[in-house]
Amino acid sequence: MGLVSLDVGYTLGAPSGVTLTQRLAALSPLAENRAKQLVQEHLHPVRPDDTAAIQALCRAIGVDPAAFPYEHRPQPFALWPGAREAVARIARLVPVVTLSNVTYWDERGCNVQALLAPHLAGHYPSWRLGFAKPDPQAVRKVAAVQGVHAAEVLHVGDSLAYDVQGALAAGAQAVWITHAAATGATRQLLAEHTGRLTIVPDLDTAAAHIEQTLTGHGPSPTTCRRNTS
Repeated sequence: MGLVSLDVGYTLGAPSGVTLTQRLAALSPLAENRAKQLVQEHLHPVRPDDTAAIQALCRAIGVDPAAFPYEHRPQPFALWPGAREAVARIARLVPVVTLSNVTYWDERGCNVQALLAPHLAGHYPSWRLGFAKPDPQAVRKVAAVQGVHAAEVLHVGDSLAYDVQGALAAGAQAVWITHAAATGATRQLLAEHTGRLTIVPDLDTAAAHIEQTLTGHGPSPTTCRRNTS
């Protein structure tokens, strides 16, 4: 393990107000989940000056491009209790970066690096990378910038579809933070990626797993995995 990348939203904390994705979904005639999916897929990797991509997204979700909320500014992002301490624990052992799916508009005014200083070696929002999870190029590009191979990256996040599957597709390892009950699909995923996927209930346990992996001290990885029997 040469690098730990952390998802931000709902892994380290949560936005305290309405997001741009939520605003666009409310404007769209599509079903809310479908509109949100399209926004996440097509707007997260887009820079704010890419007018063509923004207009294409608006057409895809049935929103007048003139109604796009360019003026959107986020409410403060709130770290969850213990998040900063968990990041610090990991950063004492291995470089830590953030890898987040987020629009330019939802991030402006929210300085994640400042919230977690001095523990981050880098902050990589999707709109700057040009790639959004689960595209494996997101993890691979971060690895390249940090001077490690994708196989040396351990990505930690709360989303199976975006964080876990994206990291595994990139050839990285993954820690999935979830309270969801084990399913047949979960057991199959663990079997298919033996040694590359760990399932934990919270960020503190993820930090303990990383400490144990790197130092041999603390809870063993098997105690960090959720029971899949």
